[in-house]
Amino acid sequence: MTTKETTDRLSTLSKDLLFPSESEYPLEPFTWKSATLKPETILTRSQKPSDTPIEAIALDDFFAPVVTDEDWFEDEDRAIAQRFRDLQAAIATLENVQVFKVGAVEIDVYIVGAIGPDLIGLKTTVIET
Repeated sequence: MTTKETTDRLSTLSKDLLFPSESEYPLEPFTWKSATLKPETILTRSQKPSDTPIEAIALDDFFAPVVTDEDWFEDEDRAIAQRFRDLQAAIATLENVQVFKVGAVEIDVYIVGAIGPDLIGLKTTVIET
């Protein structure tokens, strides 16, 4: 798949999907042309100061709370969990996928992978107090 096709697919899969934390935020697709996948790139592209806390976590760890069906789920909850599983599977097809949490309390999250020289992924926000 090309960068555009993959970005379009992530846009379709994430449309109207909100990532829950202490609040809910949308997942916004992005493409960074000719960028390297390292913490400094994330800070620069997110326009954060170089001393902003940044943490890398595993893709599975990030998605675990939203892809697991619970006994108490109703049909709508199961459908949302399936949408998150589909989105996670699409992201997992990228090269060198990493999840970066940038900041503290109101945390920007970048789910990033590569296609050739380009980085593509999703950005959301989580609240952790």
